[in-house]
Amino acid sequence: MNRALKERSTKEQRQLLAREAQLRRSGAWGPWEILRFTHPVDFGHVGVFPIARRNKVFSVLDRMDFSGARHLAIASLSGIRPTWPEAQRIKNEIAGPETTAVEVYPPQSEVVDQADMYHLWVLPGRLPFTLAQRAAE
Repeated sequence: MNRALKERSTKEQRQLLAREAQLRRSGAWGPWEILRFTHPVDFGHVGVFPIARRNKVFSVLDRMDFSGARHLAIASLSGIRPTWPEAQRIKNEIAGPETTAVEVYPPQSEVVDQADMYHLWVLPGRLPFTLAQRAAE
């Protein structure tokens, strides 16, 4: 359970989770607020992040990683995984609708699973494959 929820009464927990569920169903997340850390925050195995973004439903840690890819670490109060349309919307709103992002399933020896966070890497270029057909370039 999310630490912020643990600090609340059972009644408050139910209310907060019900509100999140309603906002997710309606899509009324509200605008993204940008939080810039005076000193980038080190989240251990996840990395050092200079920026976070949040709205009424999701929080997203945002950084450029060593490869030039943009790393978005996504969480919600409930810890429920974003659906594909939600992750696509987050990617579009934060990194742009014409960017490509991937979710990585690493070798078991490299798995880091310390929090209910879901990770997208926004790539600096295009993938050599796509879901849509492209004309030869």
